[in-house]
Amino acid sequence: MVADEAVVLWGRVVNLHRALNTLLHADIRAATGLDGTEFEFLLRLARLPGPRAHASKVAALMGFSSAGTTKLVARLEDKGMIDRVRDPEDGRAFQVALTDTGEAALRAGLKAHIPRLDTEVVTRLTAAQRRQLQDLLSRIDPGERTAVSRPDTQ
Repeated sequence: MVADEAVVLWGRVVNLHRALNTLLHADIRAATGLDGTEFEFLLRLARLPGPRAHASKVAALMGFSSAGTTKLVARLEDKGMIDRVRDPEDGRAFQVALTDTGEAALRAGLKAHIPRLDTEVVTRLTAAQRRQLQDLLSRIDPGERTAVSRPDTQ
């Protein structure tokens, strides 16, 4: 059972994730003082449309619980990375936006993040392999919105 194809494949995914995260998070911390989760929140917030988004929407993209979200948002607000205001249409919810400090940290983090990604991932694969990897990941990523059932995977 330990040599089961699914177990071995999953182990490789976990090992890759762990190794890359260690390198990427160290780069981000050195460049910004933020931990990887804080940086990811800023990155995902910046990728959403509009100047503000619900904190819960950003957290859902990260797979965070509401308790984890509250703590993360409070840390980022304390560090001056985000503004948090009550949603005028739903007083129970909060909207968050990047501050100038948050945007500067995001830029600094990306300046460290992108070269590492290029070195560790992009330059090791051809353009065709990168497209294939994107396709393969979209087939198995449960959070992928565009993933559809494909006849060759059933």
